[in-house]
Amino acid sequence: MIEPADSQAIRRDLIRAYDAAADARDERGEAEWRAAHQRAFAEMLRSEGKSRILEIGAGSGHSAVFFQTEGFAIVATDLSPENVARCRAKGVDAVVGDFYDLDFPDDSFDAAWAMSCLMHVPDADLNGVLEEMARVLVPGGIAMIGLWGGRNAGRGTSGVWEGDDYTPPRFFALRDDEEVTEAVGAVFTIERFVTTTDRPDDPVDMHYQLVTVRKP
Repeated sequence: MIEPADSQAIRRDLIRAYDAAADARDERGEAEWRAAHQRAFAEMLRSEGKSRILEIGAGSGHSAVFFQTEGFAIVATDLSPENVARCRAKGVDAVVGDFYDLDFPDDSFDAAWAMSCLMHVPDADLNGVLEEMARVLVPGGIAMIGLWGGRNAGRGTSGVWEGDDYTPPRFFALRDDEEVTEAVGAVFTIERFVTTTDRPDDPVDMHYQLVTVRKP
C-alpha cells in the first residue's frame, strides 16, 4: 500500500473512483450473502417499532430499495453524485454527502445501515465519524456496520491500494477484529459481532466484519 494523503484528498479520489465505476457497480448489484443480514436487520427494527433508516455509503441504492420495499422510510447518502443519481432513479430519497458531516439534525433516525464504507476512513478520523453517526440516531437507535478487515491486518494496515482496479486507486484502512470492537465500542454498545465471507488466500486473511450496535 501507498501512504495516503490527507482526508480531503482521500475523499476527492473516492468520489472520482466511484463516479467512474457507478454503472458497473450498479449492474453488478449486491452480493447474495448480504440478503440474509438485510432481512435480519429489518426484522429487528420491525420488532422494536423502528421505521426511519439512514443508509451511509449507499452506492447505487440496492439496499435502500430493499428497505423501502419492506416499508421503512429510508434516506440514502453517498459521496458519489453518480451513485446518488442512480439511487434517485430507483425512487429512493438520496443526497450527496459523507459520514464526516451528516447534514441532518440530531436524533433524526431510528437506525443506520453502513456497509463497506467505514473502511475508507483513516484511523485518526474513525472516532469522529462514529460519533457523527451516533449523533443523528435517536437514543436507543440501532446501526449495522460492515467492514472488510483482516485477522493479520494489525494496526496501521492502511493506505492506497497500488493494485486497485479503480481509477484513481482507493484508500482502505484494514482493521483486525479487536481494533474494530475497540473503536466501535468507544461510541456504541455492541450487541453482536460476527464475521463471514472469509478470504484465507488474501495476504491479511480478510473477512467481512458485521457489527450490530446501539446508541446508549
